[in-house]
Amino acid sequence: MFDVNQVSHMLKEARIKKNLTQSALAEQLGVTYQAVSNWERGASLPDISNLSMLCNLLGLDLYKLVGASQNLELAEEILSNPCTLNDAPIDAIAAVAPMLPPEQLMEMVRAKKDNIHNLATLVQLAPFIDADLIEELGAELTPSHIGEVVELSPFVTNRLCAKWIEKLESMEGFDLDVGLLSELGPHLSQEKMDQLSERVIPDSLIVLDSVAPFLSSDALCRLAKRVEHITLNDFIVSMECLMPFLGRATMEQLHKKVVDC
Repeated sequence: MFDVNQVSHMLKEARIKKNLTQSALAEQLGVTYQAVSNWERGASLPDISNLSMLCNLLGLDLYKLVGASQNLELAEEILSNPCTLNDAPIDAIAAVAPMLPPEQLMEMVRAKKDNIHNLATLVQLAPFIDADLIEELGAELTPSHIGEVVELSPFVTNRLCAKWIEKLESMEGFDLDVGLLSELGPHLSQEKMDQLSERVIPDSLIVLDSVAPFLSSDALCRLAKRVEHITLNDFIVSMECLMPFLGRATMEQLHKKVVDC
């Protein structure tokens, strides 16, 4: 997966090892030193037309720089010869999406949208294309696991996020934990969050603080009561966070569990 911070760090470290100033590197690439500075701060990314020369000058591995762990041969061809972009499969284009101008990328994605068959490809594309296109592409796709929905939830409407989850719920073996549930919280209705919380069996009270703001009081109480073993420390620490969300009766029942243990 592409990581802007990793790219900026690798570029800076490689330039320093080559004993080059930002200005000297910029001159060899035919760009401004401000462009190089922006790359190293993670404020912008090198254009695809600069990548091959940049890697050659700094002695960097092209694949490691862009995080293209799949379709390596195609990714290399694309990055070294942008003219091949229109003939490349969508997975290879997704691998180099961060280096493409947004308008060019979205034009290619629209042209190849019928070849996008899974959310994994959309996860790669989502940070670099507009919300309407993500929504259009995602509407017809089915997630293979909840992690894909979590990764895409900041980029799509709550309605589409809920639709994906409903597809997962119909599959055998659908699993959910408190951590994943809390990440979905900002992107789902409270009603849907309450429904999903019924699938979760937490291993401690402390972990419930991250999901408490997104659940109704009744749903949170039921979730808390499903904690099988409650230590005194777990109870004391968690109550500081959960007290505003839990009723007195529930807190007394949870305290009784501690005493009984």
